[in-house]
Amino acid sequence: MVFSQKLREKYMELKAQAPGCLMLMQVGSFMQVMDEDARAVSAVTGLKLQMGGDIDAPVVLGGFPKSGLDSYVGMLARGGHSVAITTRLKVEIVSCEFN
Repeated sequence: MVFSQKLREKYMELKAQAPGCLMLMQVGSFMQVMDEDARAVSAVTGLKLQMGGDIDAPVVLGGFPKSGLDSYVGMLARGGHSVAITTRLKVEIVSCEFN
């Protein structure tokens, strides 16, 4: 799992563009989630979490191969979540509302 303070800052900047969505961020060939998003993804999908960052400011991390993106987005959508997906080039918001 890749973690740096610069990556976290970028994640938070992109997340601010998609309020109310779980942010899935592409890092190399993996999709990564952080903090509360990581906890929410884990609760729905069973994704194993790790801790990163500084001992004084820990960050919860989770990730999965990009090849599993459709499966994870499907599970999250069926769980009632809206998802934002970011690649190196753009942010795409997948709005999923179920009644």
